[in-house]
Amino acid sequence: MNKPFNCQPPVCSKSPARWIGELDESEFEIQFYQQILEKQPNDVLVLRQLGEQLAKTGKVAKTLELDLRLVKLRPRDEVARYNLACSLAKMGQCDQAIAELAVSLELGYADWEHIESDVDLDNLRGLGGFRRLLTSWKKTLPRS
Repeated sequence: MNKPFNCQPPVCSKSPARWIGELDESEFEIQFYQQILEKQPNDVLVLRQLGEQLAKTGKVAKTLELDLRLVKLRPRDEVARYNLACSLAKMGQCDQAIAELAVSLELGYADWEHIESDVDLDNLRGLGGFRRLLTSWKKTLPRS
């Protein structure tokens, strides 16, 4: 004879509600996405989401690590290249950041309002290479 199904929840030392309440939303999401990546290490969507949460919490080195993974997985993805440029800029690797931004633009990234206002690129704004890159790419835009 089959045993009856036990409908009781498992007994835990901490209730899930208490555990969740100990983390802010970003930290909860970071842990959530990290657990998914343990089982699916090349999931592009999860890498993007985790990178976004890490960036929000100021974990720039970890964000850079994820951005490098994303670019390796999707080398022709203009958003991945743009995000890598942002992480490099925040880490003070300005020449590399400008080079990645150029690749992003070549691949089709064209959100000029975002580029001009993105605080992640602030380390680049005073550099001649950054200004020349934007000026040259803006000349290629169709006039409205």
